[in-house]
Amino acid sequence: MTSYPAIGLLNRTCDPLHSCDFQNSIDPISIVNPVTPNPSLRLPVQNISLKAPLSPVLENIPVSTFHTNHPRLFLTASNLSQIRTAIQVNGSPQQAAFYAMKARVDQNNWRIYDDQPADTNWNYARSYMAREAALMYQITNNPWYARVAYALLHAIDTDPDPDGRLPDRGYGLSRATVGMGFALAYDWAASGWTPPQREEIRGRILASLDAWTTYHHANLSSTDFASNWVAVCRGAELVMLLAIGEEGNRASRYHQLKSWLNTHLTNAYGSSGWTQEGLGYDSYAGQFLLPAVYAAQSIGDTDLDAAFNRRSFWRLAMMSGSFTPRRMFLMSGVDGGSIGDQGWMSLLFNSVPISQRPYFQYFYDRQMGLQSALPPARSFDPDHAGTVWALLYYPTRGSAIDPNPVFNHTLGDTQKGAFFFRDRWQDENDVLVSIMADIRHHDKAWDQAEALQLGLIAYNTRFMGGPGKNGTRNAGMSALLVDGNAQVEGADVGALDVTDLNPSGSGYVIVDGGQKYARLGLRRIQRHFLVDFSGNGGAAVFSTLDRIQADTSHTYTWQLNLGDNLGNGGVSVTTSIDAGLPSFTLFGKNGSYLKGWVLAPSQGTIVPADPFQITTTGRNANLWIAMVLGTGAPPTALVSGKGLNRVLQVGKARIYYNAASDRIVNELLCGSACR
Repeated sequence: MTSYPAIGLLNRTCDPLHSCDFQNSIDPISIVNPVTPNPSLRLPVQNISLKAPLSPVLENIPVSTFHTNHPRLFLTASNLSQIRTAIQVNGSPQQAAFYAMKARVDQNNWRIYDDQPADTNWNYARSYMAREAALMYQITNNPWYARVAYALLHAIDTDPDPDGRLPDRGYGLSRATVGMGFALAYDWAASGWTPPQREEIRGRILASLDAWTTYHHANLSSTDFASNWVAVCRGAELVMLLAIGEEGNRASRYHQLKSWLNTHLTNAYGSSGWTQEGLGYDSYAGQFLLPAVYAAQSIGDTDLDAAFNRRSFWRLAMMSGSFTPRRMFLMSGVDGGSIGDQGWMSLLFNSVPISQRPYFQYFYDRQMGLQSALPPARSFDPDHAGTVWALLYYPTRGSAIDPNPVFNHTLGDTQKGAFFFRDRWQDENDVLVSIMADIRHHDKAWDQAEALQLGLIAYNTRFMGGPGKNGTRNAGMSALLVDGNAQVEGADVGALDVTDLNPSGSGYVIVDGGQKYARLGLRRIQRHFLVDFSGNGGAAVFSTLDRIQADTSHTYTWQLNLGDNLGNGGVSVTTSIDAGLPSFTLFGKNGSYLKGWVLAPSQGTIVPADPFQITTTGRNANLWIAMVLGTGAPPTALVSGKGLNRVLQVGKARIYYNAASDRIVNELLCGSACR
């Protein structure tokens, strides 16, 4: 025997593939189920005894000899063997993920899976725990875990929560969530159940499949099928259908589900995987969409592969996700700036081309794995039973490779109009930038009119965020407001004029305001956006130039939503006059600053608050801002010229507008001699 550390528990000597307390006996199960959840009973995963209380209901149930074709999804004898081998390697990610999951399941208390203990939704937590218990059974061959999984599913139906979150009735998203728990637990744990138990759970899944055929919701009826509802509901139904081997008996429905999901994959996501609903909805929907694709692959069906493989979800995650302690993501759509730790990152491993997997592994290790800012018990997608996917898909062979020298630091999605820039993959001080053209809209799906929207995360600070889903449509935008408005309808789109992206992370994008700003009263607006990581002027130089044409006078507001939709993220603001120009400095964490100069117009009003605003009034206007990002003391500038002929000198850099090329330029003041 070898001594292995149990994450969050006392160290013990045992075989890590078996439950230390249950491997020599079959103890019955008792699922703690209070009538009213008590937040004080949310047990931490420290110093908890693994002994489960006895329950006469499940005493002396013999170990089953059920050996059909289960498990048929996600698991094979080969990958189970690889997982077991990896778990036995001291310090391996698989060992850490296994013990983190084991620590949760062995407490035999679904309350620790309940992320909102004050509500009356218990069945989500039960379904999450059932998935993890079922995978523990597959890995350890310990029948206690199979019985835990059964008892949880049995309680969902016989002692439902007050919300009535059941797999065959009620709200579609809750049907899918609980139903996914039934599907995975049945497929992975049924061989440890008695025949009556198997028939009971299989019967509930069959009833749920019948109920799905008559379920209707507006978000499922659009011909675009772009809503996350399609991925969640249709994805879960497909996994349930395959988990019990009903693809033959329900062939027509099976083909219909794949058709809907193919259409969803084609319409909802651009080439990068970006969706109008936001990166948070990539993650939420992905908990169901990716398992549906992988489940079909498990039975040799590749009908979804072509549409799925055209989307580089994993690259989008690498470009938009930070290594900050909160794992902030660049905001878009109606998300809140975080994708959650619910399985998405771990699921993505199985979508990465083999040649690129070491680069994604490097990112994952620092964003979600052992090299992240997370404690071990919070690593590997611990919420919503996401750790099952970490154990299934974290590579058991090969090693991570630093993407910085070879990987493209820019990502442009010209299908949807979303652009991402990154200076490096290293730590919480990395610089992540985005601009949205938002050139497509699909009905019956969340959306914001995001044309001209900016995003910036750097030095563990969100300097520029979005509105999220809390209704702050105007104050929440980091874009241009016209007469105080950032949008009329969420469906209003912009257009794309120019993209010039450098693999180093720098680039130039010109976004046209399109329909969005036409409805706000403008004849035309173009936002030029320069991103420069060359070191000319600071860690990063950004500049926007809004060229505005209108038939009547308006008030134009260049606005940044500091922090996110919930607050300013700790960003403070000062204003000054520097080199005769209005100037502002945003101060963030880790001694960071973002200093800007208003190069045009000559007259403007600065509102140093959240949202941060620079306002001017007129008919046609050129609103030109240059910004330098760095740490320490913000620099001062030298300025010459007027209007669009102004030249800003910051340190060794010269920033100016070249009328002949219609571009903002950032160049070294003295060429190579400066370096």
